[in-house]
Amino acid sequence: MKKRIAYIINPISGISDKKAIADYISKTTDTGKFDFEIYYTKCINDGFRQAKEFADNGFDRVIAVGGDGTVNEVGRGLLDSNTALGIIPLGSGNGFARHLKISLNYQKANQIAQNGEIISSDYGILNNKPFFCTAGIGFDAQVGQRFAQIGRRGFVSYAQASFMEYINYSPQNYKITIDGKTFSHRAFLITCANTSQWGYNAYIAPNASLSDGLIDLVIVSPFSFVVAPIIGLRVFTKSLYDSRKIEVYRAREATIEREKTGCIHIDGEPLNEGKTLKIKAIPNKLKIIVPASVKRLHSSLRYIRF
Repeated sequence: MKKRIAYIINPISGISDKKAIADYISKTTDTGKFDFEIYYTKCINDGFRQAKEFADNGFDRVIAVGGDGTVNEVGRGLLDSNTALGIIPLGSGNGFARHLKISLNYQKANQIAQNGEIISSDYGILNNKPFFCTAGIGFDAQVGQRFAQIGRRGFVSYAQASFMEYINYSPQNYKITIDGKTFSHRAFLITCANTSQWGYNAYIAPNASLSDGLIDLVIVSPFSFVVAPIIGLRVFTKSLYDSRKIEVYRAREATIEREKTGCIHIDGEPLNEGKTLKIKAIPNKLKIIVPASVKRLHSSLRYIRF
């Protein structure tokens, strides 16, 4: 029996030529093995609505063609279904795809999307909003907001947004409760990580896992301008946890209370939330298509207690 596959393409994500990708899919897909559809999103949350419709109609695989924001929209539409999420990464950071070792080459990524293995993955929620990669509070959320305002994608624009935000950024005081234990902390940022990186191979949570039923809470304390380049280097060399400015907690549930309302980010997409932020890990509820090597690693990790 042929598999049913749908591609949901975000036409404004990244800088790649989406028509060329759609033409490639149409010309190279083996119609003896697959029935496929291609859908272009038209507005915010259109990817969610269309993914849910494909899942309700029994499609085997739905492929998000875009960045982490597109993956989030499509993934939300597939939660608790038997339809697997595939990724052709065309965004700026592509943190989720990089964590899963999915090629940034769209031809290779499509091969994985069509023929890769399927795993069951955890995800997180922040104030009932699902995230699959990371959710952020503090500096990284402010950078995400400024990055969205710049309007130009790519690493150079992200670095520019980070520098501009750092100049005038003020850390906040937080009250944090993790699995029933409460403490106070003045923080530069707090990242809730389901995967290891923000994107661009910037590893905010190098040890985060999709299969442990936990969210990694990475708390970065305020640091001086002199220390900033060292912190930046550690992020890109997977050595952030070696810094005395970093504390890491693993939580099934957590509550963060901050001084004022403001910006957060969900998988890189900025939005405003209130003072109280509730985080929860949801284990094993999203099916994802991955390379075979990732399936083997994922399967072995499910039997390790963290």
